[in-house]
Amino acid sequence: MYPRFLDRNYPLAKHLFFVPRYSFGLLGLRFDDAKSQSWISRAWLVFNFVNLAHCCQAEFVFGWHYLRISPVDAMDAFCPLACSATTLFKLAWMWWRRQEVFALMEHIRLLTEQQAKRGDPRKNGVRRSYYLMATCFGMLVFTLGSMTTCAFLLRSLWEMWSRGLAEFKFDMPFRMLFPDFAHRMPWFPLFYLYSTWSGQVTVYAFAGTDGFFFGFTLYVAFLLRSLRVDLQDSLKSIDNATPRDFDLSCQRLANIVDRHNEIAQIVRRFSGIMAAPTFVHFVSASLVIATSVIDILLYSGYNIIRYVVYLFTVSSAIFLYCYGGTEMSTESLSLGEAAYSSEWYGWDRETRRRVYLIILRAQRPITVDVPFFAPSLPVFTAVIKFTGSIVALANTIM
Repeated sequence: MYPRFLDRNYPLAKHLFFVPRYSFGLLGLRFDDAKSQSWISRAWLVFNFVNLAHCCQAEFVFGWHYLRISPVDAMDAFCPLACSATTLFKLAWMWWRRQEVFALMEHIRLLTEQQAKRGDPRKNGVRRSYYLMATCFGMLVFTLGSMTTCAFLLRSLWEMWSRGLAEFKFDMPFRMLFPDFAHRMPWFPLFYLYSTWSGQVTVYAFAGTDGFFFGFTLYVAFLLRSLRVDLQDSLKSIDNATPRDFDLSCQRLANIVDRHNEIAQIVRRFSGIMAAPTFVHFVSASLVIATSVIDILLYSGYNIIRYVVYLFTVSSAIFLYCYGGTEMSTESLSLGEAAYSSEWYGWDRETRRRVYLIILRAQRPITVDVPFFAPSLPVFTAVIKFTGSIVALANTIM
């Protein structure tokens, strides 16, 4: 058995924003009409938010308490705390902007379906590849996040079993400090599950927000690729072109310019929604990657495994941000290159003028505006170098 979305017969339309809809749906957050949401779903969302916020506070208390006693244990708490606190912000942000997110999803759905209805095999092939990539790689982050939670869970079970009954200690799967009664029987199993679930809440909100960003950039890349195909078709050389052919070409170019402007406007709306969580994500991910590497250097044995999985999960998520941003900006620049490489010189003056305007407009690529940077592969390299500098400094101090 394997997930249904991997089936070739799975409807392609359902792949559109599959990861954010599925991940946030598990938390009770649905991007549709708020009036249609049941009170059970709302109560479940409130519980998950309170659970994550409470466990973040417990991790902070643990880290602060052990900061002078055992810096290694304190760092073991602060590393997951950075990711959990960032995810808490993401969850709150996506709930606050849920109506705008839903409107954006529907707008993208409308535009992509318009291109699919034209039946161009070139567009349909690109559409399928981008849709499947958004779903599969988004669910990869989802799976890696769940594996990270399992790694922390197995770590705590192994430690409790290895100590034996004589030195048994009621530890949580994550380094959290609850009231004393929570670390004793009969309340310990309940709080143990409560703490474990906070790890999954982090995974769902983390994967949902990242999947929304990655999917959106790939869907916009598909729309830009469709623009390029239509532009190349509009500027094909025609023998003995008539004034009607010139007028038809001008109309097609005007439509392409309008669609290009609409895509740019959609990306600006998207930037207004995702700029803050993306910036916070990159800052926290840099610290989490650095802290994970430091923890790998400090620990030994099976403890390394959980931080290796954790490091790979966070790195994969930030890579998807950068890859999606690069794919979108590359397709945007390719529009101008396609216009320049076409046979524009064989058309009339008005057509050449419009082609010239398209080339000028495409010189500035469409990117997601985030404070201080735009997600791209060079930024990913810069993040890795920055975290490497932090690790080198910490290793020197230690």
